[in-house]
Amino acid sequence: MIIAMKKYSFLIHYKDFQPFLIDLQDLGVLDVVDREIDPDEDTLKLIQRSEQLHKVIGFLKPKIQNTNEDTNTSTLGTDEILDQILKAQSAFDSGKQKIAALDKSYRSIRPWGNFSTDLINKIAEEGFTIRFFVVAEKKFQENWATDFNLEVISNSEGQIFFVIVQRESEKIDIDAEEVKAPERSAHEVLKDKKDIETKLKEIEAFYLENAAAFLPVLVKEKAILDNEISFETVVGNAESELDDKLIILEGWVPQPKVADIETFLNEKDVFHLTSDPTPGDKIPVELKNNKFSRLFEPIGNLYSLPNYGELDITPFFAPFYMLFFGFCLGDAGYGLLIMLGTLIGLAFASKKAKPFLILGFLLGLATVIMGLVGGTFFGIMLADQPWYWLKGYQDNFVLNNDQMMLLALGLGYAQVMFGMFLKAANQIIQFGWKFAVSQFGWILIVMFTIPFFVMTRFAMIPPDIGTKIWMITAIVGAIPILLFNSPGKNIFLNFGNGVWQTYGMASGLLGDVLSYIRLFALGISSAILGNVFNTLAMDLSPDTIVLRQIVILLILLFGHSLNFFMAVLGSFVHPLRLTFVEFYKNAGFAGGGDKYKPFSKMKVS
Repeated sequence: MIIAMKKYSFLIHYKDFQPFLIDLQDLGVLDVVDREIDPDEDTLKLIQRSEQLHKVIGFLKPKIQNTNEDTNTSTLGTDEILDQILKAQSAFDSGKQKIAALDKSYRSIRPWGNFSTDLINKIAEEGFTIRFFVVAEKKFQENWATDFNLEVISNSEGQIFFVIVQRESEKIDIDAEEVKAPERSAHEVLKDKKDIETKLKEIEAFYLENAAAFLPVLVKEKAILDNEISFETVVGNAESELDDKLIILEGWVPQPKVADIETFLNEKDVFHLTSDPTPGDKIPVELKNNKFSRLFEPIGNLYSLPNYGELDITPFFAPFYMLFFGFCLGDAGYGLLIMLGTLIGLAFASKKAKPFLILGFLLGLATVIMGLVGGTFFGIMLADQPWYWLKGYQDNFVLNNDQMMLLALGLGYAQVMFGMFLKAANQIIQFGWKFAVSQFGWILIVMFTIPFFVMTRFAMIPPDIGTKIWMITAIVGAIPILLFNSPGKNIFLNFGNGVWQTYGMASGLLGDVLSYIRLFALGISSAILGNVFNTLAMDLSPDTIVLRQIVILLILLFGHSLNFFMAVLGSFVHPLRLTFVEFYKNAGFAGGGDKYKPFSKMKVS
């Protein structure tokens, strides 16, 4: 859910403003209203410095080899560390560019092999000229070797590379391309490349040796800078009145933290006003969900935070997303791997990483459940196995492909319907019940008219009963859809708008539900591909006992690793698509909320 916000407006004398802000930053509960004032030149310099530190910190973090070792913090200052790192980075980048140039040079020189430029110069002093030629292999003429002092150097990629030692009076007229003599041999190029690679290894060793000592200094400096930037940004967002004698500052405080700021203000004796949010206010959003739903907040944030005032639908899409992930991956063995991996990871993970691992564990659990429903374990089709102890499970729990497809469509229909109820709730919360009347008309039609029409059409229920139900619900649902879709507007505008909504719903609803077939398609493709690798492992392995086991193991490891990676990627992305497109659309999700970011001070250790 979205935590209620309270607006605070402060009126402060300019002499008291700086001390007040310092204490307010220490309190860390007020999200200051952003007036979108551009930072001044000094603040811009601070921001640029912070960004530079952020990049260097991000660069050094992966270089720390052993985080368990006690490492002394560097005695160097921030500027000295940055200077060393930036110089090392520049030298490293320059070395990489030189290696790329040498590789290019080597590709052109390699056909000529190793030679001595000094020897070529000495031959030239004796009155001979060494000329370099390239010709297509099919155009090379054997008589050239007898007519001239010719030596073939190499034959590469259908071309012959050769040299001719020419006397002063000798004329050479052959159908071959003459090229410029290489300035150095391939051996010299490789030697230069090796020297540069040695220097690059020295730079890498410098990073590895010093990263753990440098980082604390840089992190501390960045925290100090960020606190200063935050302070100056708030100063810039304050309004000055009465010839800059009085300063007005506005911000938002979550309801649970109101008591903290009230206690603070009573101690400071600062004049302030409080008010509730009004339409048009740009209100920050802070979510508060239970332990389960909170795990899925990062997934919802990939799209957008809800707008303040609308319903937070994170708790409502969370169970569906978990189930859809398991449906798409659809292999109980892969699910067990995920569960095992996340459990091991939880033993070593940081506090910040643990929620993601718990989420992974739940997704793995859903995969195991859906894998057992679909009857797949590491590509083994459990429904087809002759094992007697699986008989009860096969008869009562495993669904065939037709049933799995119907289950996918049923889940899609259920989520779309659920989204429509949420849209009605959203409209009631934001605008009042009158604006939800039309939505309830659609719920009635989708929930009763369409299903009973289909069941009547295919003789699944008695025609006289089914026809009455779908016709009555169609008429009752159509009235609010056509006449009450825009409260306060005239009846003709409502009717026209209702007809247009009907067209959009009729063209979109079927497509929305059919989109959920992808759950079945991805699940069965993962199962089939796993089964294919199992078959290949058995069919392609030789008869030799030891070698057979090795080949089977290699094929299974490669095949299932590839299938697992592709299936997990698809299982993450496609439920996202179903959530953000089909579900969010039918739930009337607007989004666009700004995250609550209190004016606070980072800890400087």
